[in-house]
Amino acid sequence: MNLASLLDHSAQTLASQPAFVTPDQTLTYQEFQQRSAALAGGLQALGVRAGDRVAVMLPNIVAFPLAVYGIWRLGAQLVTVSPLLKAQEVAYILQDSEAVVLIGFAPLLAGMEGLTQQFKGTVIAVGGADRAFEALFTQPPVLSPYPVAAEDVVAVLYTSGTTGRPKGAMLTSQNLDYDSAVAVSTVDITPTDRLYCVLPLFHAYALNVALLVCVRAGASIFLEPRFTPATTLKHLQEFACTVFIGVPALYAALLQASAEVSWSKLRFCFSGGAPIPVEILRAFEAKFQTVILEGDGPTECSPLTTLNPLAGKRKIGSVGIPLAGQQAAIGDIDTGKHLPTGTVGEILMRGPNVFKGYLKQPEATAQVLKNGWYHTGDLGYLDEDGYLFIVDRLKDMLIAGGMNVYSREVEEILFEHPAVANCAVIGEYDPLRGEEVHAFVQVKPEMTVTSLNLIAHCRERLADYKCPRRITFIAELPMSATGKVLKRVLKEGLKGHPV
Repeated sequence: MNLASLLDHSAQTLASQPAFVTPDQTLTYQEFQQRSAALAGGLQALGVRAGDRVAVMLPNIVAFPLAVYGIWRLGAQLVTVSPLLKAQEVAYILQDSEAVVLIGFAPLLAGMEGLTQQFKGTVIAVGGADRAFEALFTQPPVLSPYPVAAEDVVAVLYTSGTTGRPKGAMLTSQNLDYDSAVAVSTVDITPTDRLYCVLPLFHAYALNVALLVCVRAGASIFLEPRFTPATTLKHLQEFACTVFIGVPALYAALLQASAEVSWSKLRFCFSGGAPIPVEILRAFEAKFQTVILEGDGPTECSPLTTLNPLAGKRKIGSVGIPLAGQQAAIGDIDTGKHLPTGTVGEILMRGPNVFKGYLKQPEATAQVLKNGWYHTGDLGYLDEDGYLFIVDRLKDMLIAGGMNVYSREVEEILFEHPAVANCAVIGEYDPLRGEEVHAFVQVKPEMTVTSLNLIAHCRERLADYKCPRRITFIAELPMSATGKVLKRVLKEGLKGHPV
């Protein structure tokens, strides 16, 4: 099924219902359908065909869902690009995905002149002086969604790997159709719901919940381009929010906001992206008189895999039970053999939500897809009731403010600095953001460099959230007998900082 059919159904039955609301604009479901169909016609006039990849690099504005559903209507594949990335990171994704069109935010594109000159495809600026994006809507609309098979790839979402290069996770029509459908039924999303979305739509979490779950149910979505506690609290009340999706860092920041608010309409909150500290969850629920449903799921699983039920037993500290149709298991780290209840091992997932594989990376795909099970790289255990508890990560990754940061990617950038002889990046506990990027650096003999120098070096090449917040200079990094940096030793040295 073409996912654009979800929009067609909601537009048929709820034509005047607000689909997307921003501080400046409201788009009904009928308008959403008509404009996305016109945008599909504009892309088609540019030569975009079924199976082509179209990249979208936008903040949370109405142009984002319009672009997504226009792309899907043509049977083309969506490639999301984080607006937080630097030019060389964007260039890699465009090249690797072989995107034929980039729909980007004009202020961002203005700072990436070299990128737009090198890109061989068509660049369409949203909000640009040439009004290229608006011109797409002048073509005849695509009235019927292009036929799409269940196994056809409809989205390629990039997720960083331990090699330091992002990998394109290929999600199929079945993956996203199933995962959004089961989420709607699990928490009973209806047209009366009003979702507040400040999480970035380029991320699989918000993409699924805001652009699929809510559109499927005919619910209304308030799009917030940027998070600030005061603005979020204000708009949550004005919009009469019933559902809020966030990551632990957002809940911690809202908890610290002193404003007195009333969320009388709020049914529940979602939390994902990283385990939420129990003390933050309890304090937030007490202050705002609501409930946080903690769940989990990687991009490769579309991404919703487990959730604490809305109606049923909720276990604080757990990421819940598998959604209907999915299975979770715990595998031995070395053999993959399934382990008994209560035993810690690698978390494995199986179901119709598991991705097709990594774009052009069969070896990386084979490493994580084994005998029908997706190997998450996370450590955890299942209790006697089937609730999943995450205890650690096998992957060399940390989570800062709900965003994945892979140590190797940061290390490679640090190694590019002429003064760096060796380095290691770990996650340091932070009560607000979950973790902060902490780099240990060994400087070359007879050379000098400051923390500010290295942080500036990183910020020229990496998104800010990936850059070290703290740098410790060290005479020699602890090594194993096989020459691997002992990061556990570095973490243990952070006395008073739980890791």
